[in-house]
Amino acid sequence: LRHYLHTSRCVCRVEVWNSIYAIMTFNEEDSFFTVAAAVVFFMQAGFAFLEAGSVRFKNTTSILFKNVADAIIGCVVYWAFGYAFAFGNGNGFIGSHHFFLSGIGLHSREIVRWMLQYVYAITAATIVSGAMAERTDFRSYLVYSFLSTGWVQPVVAHWGWSDQGWLYSGVYVESHNFTVRYEDFAGSSVVHVVGGTAALVGAALVGPRIGRFDDDGKIVRVSSYTTTMSTLGGFILIFGFFFFNMASHGSLPQSGDATVRGLIAANCMLASSGGAITTSLTKRYVDRKHGGHWSLVVAINGCITGLVSVSAGASTIYPYAAFFVGAIAGLAYVLGTRLTERWSIDDPLDAIAVHLFGGAWGVIAVSFLDAELGFFYKANKLSLVFIAWNLCGLVAIFIWTAMWSFIAFGLMSWMGVLRVTAEIEIKGLDAVTHGESAYAYLGEQKRKKSLAVQSVASDLSRAHTNDNNTDLRPTTDQLTTETAQTNGNQQNVVAECQGTSIQTSALPSISSSPSTCLGQLSESVV
Repeated sequence: LRHYLHTSRCVCRVEVWNSIYAIMTFNEEDSFFTVAAAVVFFMQAGFAFLEAGSVRFKNTTSILFKNVADAIIGCVVYWAFGYAFAFGNGNGFIGSHHFFLSGIGLHSREIVRWMLQYVYAITAATIVSGAMAERTDFRSYLVYSFLSTGWVQPVVAHWGWSDQGWLYSGVYVESHNFTVRYEDFAGSSVVHVVGGTAALVGAALVGPRIGRFDDDGKIVRVSSYTTTMSTLGGFILIFGFFFFNMASHGSLPQSGDATVRGLIAANCMLASSGGAITTSLTKRYVDRKHGGHWSLVVAINGCITGLVSVSAGASTIYPYAAFFVGAIAGLAYVLGTRLTERWSIDDPLDAIAVHLFGGAWGVIAVSFLDAELGFFYKANKLSLVFIAWNLCGLVAIFIWTAMWSFIAFGLMSWMGVLRVTAEIEIKGLDAVTHGESAYAYLGEQKRKKSLAVQSVASDLSRAHTNDNNTDLRPTTDQLTTETAQTNGNQQNVVAECQGTSIQTSALPSISSSPSTCLGQLSESVV
């Protein structure tokens, strides 16, 4: 009897301890996901710095406001129906429960999941703001942000991440008694391909910035404002990606999480390094056409592209494979930038190359390098089905996003609300749309200097519309100048600002085409 009682007490103690340990484990998991959601939300600051450093200062407030709008609109929309479409009970295509988080308890763990998925959804929306920067009407961007966070991305998340999604449900391979599922652990396609595809369609439909391409289709360099802000934004994004990928979609509430997350963090850094190395070397030694420099901006974009690509298999590939994925992602970035330039698509931040090309490569790479199913290790029927299913999902996500992006941006373009007018673009979105400058001193200088070129810009815009061969000499004579010195085909204009003589950029050649003149005038207002 004493032995029985002693044994019973031991069993009870073990059961009680196991219960307490389970509660502590769940609390630790919930705490980790909540903190991760906050860190991933801080990636919005990274995007804001990166984009503000890549646009001209006359459009800085506009690009920052779009980042803020993504967070604000995304929160309300994802609360109302985005989360329901993504993770509510439904069918293989879409969820249909938990609208406005209804049916979820006050202290339910589901709230933690909602917060994490919300910050993933707004990340997909923010990608587009950079690709369409400096010429997109603010109202049209708000419409896109609403559509992306509330419909396009949530449906894709349901396909790939929900237990009921048709991609996640997978294909049953009878010969191996195994179900092959779509693998995108942390959003190479569910987040980044969605954002990159929308960026591609949006940038193509809105058209390039004034002066980005000359009449022969050749690229005209438009300088960014400061690499300092871009670098700070890049570091914030790299830091955020650790938590972005470690938290994933909340699929790791089990023992051994710490070691898995350690692997994820290591793979992220290795892939980021691989991407930066290949892009930097390519820019320096291969890209002789564009100067062959060590480009800081290109290195930062290479880091981010490597992180985007490794997200699909961050928890299932070996570290050496992660470095390889990142290195090839750097080449995918270079290919993406060349193709967008060839297609005359203006992407100020190379968002298409980073997120669409990097994300697509990541989904393809995990099909070959997954430690359990990858073709590189198995080379059997199961691995071939795995490749086919991942490619099927990738194509489906691209088509779905491209279709809705084309409908939304195409309709707004047809209505004439997608893009601002040439006069507004030249003057800057900050002054006209928002009435405030990100840099007050420079904004005042720009405002006074722009008075000297607005009349020219208006006449050039009309000339560009009516006659590509209009003689521009009478128009340039309308400028109020202190001195005008002619040197060859260019003029230097000196304007008075606050009693100080300020030298503007060289005005366009009088023999230049109207489109080229508009571009150079737009650059001069910066």
